[in-house]
Amino acid sequence: MEKTVKFLLEEGCPSIRYRVRKEILGKGKPCGREEILKDARVKRFLSLQDSKGWIPGDFHSPEGVETACRFFSEVGLEPDFPPFSRMLGELEGREDSFSRGSLQRVGRILDRRGFGGAQTIRASIFARAGLEDRSFVREEVEKALKSFDFARQVERIEDITTDYRGKRVFMEGALWPGIYHLRLLAFSSDWKTEKNLEKTFSAIKNLARLSPLPSINVREGSQLISPASFAMHDFNPDLDKISPGEWMFWFHRMELLARLGAGRKIGEIERQVDFLGSLLQEGDGLFPLIMNHRYFYDWSPYTGLALEKDWKSPRRRLSDLSFRSLLIIFFSAEKTGKMTGS
Repeated sequence: MEKTVKFLLEEGCPSIRYRVRKEILGKGKPCGREEILKDARVKRFLSLQDSKGWIPGDFHSPEGVETACRFFSEVGLEPDFPPFSRMLGELEGREDSFSRGSLQRVGRILDRRGFGGAQTIRASIFARAGLEDRSFVREEVEKALKSFDFARQVERIEDITTDYRGKRVFMEGALWPGIYHLRLLAFSSDWKTEKNLEKTFSAIKNLARLSPLPSINVREGSQLISPASFAMHDFNPDLDKISPGEWMFWFHRMELLARLGAGRKIGEIERQVDFLGSLLQEGDGLFPLIMNHRYFYDWSPYTGLALEKDWKSPRRRLSDLSFRSLLIIFFSAEKTGKMTGS
């Protein structure tokens, strides 16, 4: 990791340098906000805010509050940054009315059915910002744990799904973890008792066994709703065969699993961490595969991992992919207590 860190501190953008110093080297809260604020994407989100700090329009969209909050956290803007603080304050205060737009109706249905809707999204935003002490975050964490616990006990996907007009749908009473559940648990820690971790790791191991997972809808009357299953379809892919777009899914999911503590606890996940480690050795500390896909740099509620301003320069692509690799390796460093049987 030393070569990776050295390269990123010398070649990375301000956000990457900031986060390496803070998250990898543990140097508290290093300065760097002024440089980060020069990013044109940050300026764009700031220009969309109204006097209260809110972004009017569709909450669940590439230029909505959800994406803005996710992007602010990813580039290294802390929740004490006034525009970010005002936005979070509005998001907390609006409670049920924040999700107007594409998420409004379906978000409430998914919340009520336990599949992670608008309230889970709101909680995951606060957890990502390091604000897990809110009561609504703790409530959603409990729901996320229940979803993973349900998945832990599923023997076959056919046991919890049925056919409706040629589509696979969840049976009544079923639960299932989505990407917001995983984000929520990955960026929070108060829930991490030995019992909860054991159940969650067991669920992830079962998801790997069941992979690749099909697309499954939630049926509400005659309406079919897709839960947030982005990057949650294959917990055990063949990394020699996946496409650049699938690599983005993989980086996103694996970083969350590593932060969760699963990187060295589950054989199927550890295999993937080791594969990444071999790639970094091959690249002398840098991610060696050449890939380019809009999922990496088009920021939305789901896509977007690139912190560099663009990938027109190969060095920027190398910096972004090596940084994400470093996070996975770093948060997977603990090797004790691996589950057996894989």
